[in-house]
Amino acid sequence: MLRHSLILLILPVSLLAQRPEETSAAAWPSSFKTKPIDLRINDQTTDGSLIVTSRHFRMVAETRIGRQDLARFARVVESVPQLMISHPLPLWTSPQRSVTDILLCKDESSFVKAGGDKGAVGWWDGHKERVLIRADYFLAPPQAENSRLQARPDEGLLVHELVHAGMSGSLWRLPPWFTEGIAEYFSVCHQGDGWYLFRDLDSLIRNHLRHAIGRNKVGENFHLIPVSSILDLNHQGWIKSSQNQPAGNAYLPYATALLLVHYHLHGGAGRREKTSAHLGKIQSLSPRDKSPAFPTDEASMIQKRLINYWSSRGLQLVFRGQ
Repeated sequence: MLRHSLILLILPVSLLAQRPEETSAAAWPSSFKTKPIDLRINDQTTDGSLIVTSRHFRMVAETRIGRQDLARFARVVESVPQLMISHPLPLWTSPQRSVTDILLCKDESSFVKAGGDKGAVGWWDGHKERVLIRADYFLAPPQAENSRLQARPDEGLLVHELVHAGMSGSLWRLPPWFTEGIAEYFSVCHQGDGWYLFRDLDSLIRNHLRHAIGRNKVGENFHLIPVSSILDLNHQGWIKSSQNQPAGNAYLPYATALLLVHYHLHGGAGRREKTSAHLGKIQSLSPRDKSPAFPTDEASMIQKRLINYWSSRGLQLVFRGQ
């Protein structure tokens, strides 16, 4: 999550400050809206589930959901492949199946029985190539204690897991901080109903993190996992890290990952071009080829730049262990 230039050597904060459109030869989207979609809704199933079928997805809901809401959710899920296919980064790797299943499980018990990880609310099952969502959480996510707003479905959760589905062919070759961070990046950019905003990302990310990691605020500072720790995690380590955070804040690894992705995509032409070239390269490898290391900077340097950049944008970061 970030931006930059040569002035970096003189003024580190400016490393992250250039506009995306100024730092890339390929046009970076300012916004994206899903195109109209065709869908079929079957509410006459023998087991009482609802089935919504669209071009890329088959969504099965164990919970009764209104047809209008189902149509909106279908627009959200179809927005993900539309966006990823048209995006300047080579992120989309077509799933082996032409239609990916999405199972909206009625509760945690059903979610775990279907293969989801206990304690999680969304899951990409790479073996069965399907997305699992806890419908009880998705339809009514927790609200802030002082919030008077009615809970709205967490469409960002759909976007996050479907980005994993769209990158399924390269997930195993990429570090978890990037795959989880890019899924969060698109989730934060999603403004609802298949509409994505890529302008004013600083405000979107700042406001998102203030809410997501509010429990880790001490005074004016938000405490995060160090960059070096996140960069070193493998996929199993990522799962353990999200499960073993203080006060049960499983989002902490995702927060640092989101900042890292912003850093690589909005930190100047050099970083973005390296990221794009790396994504293109791994897609051209054969299954037996060794995966190259992700091109990034030294962890302590990244961390200092993140602190400097975000402090001028209303987010005081402290990385535990500093």
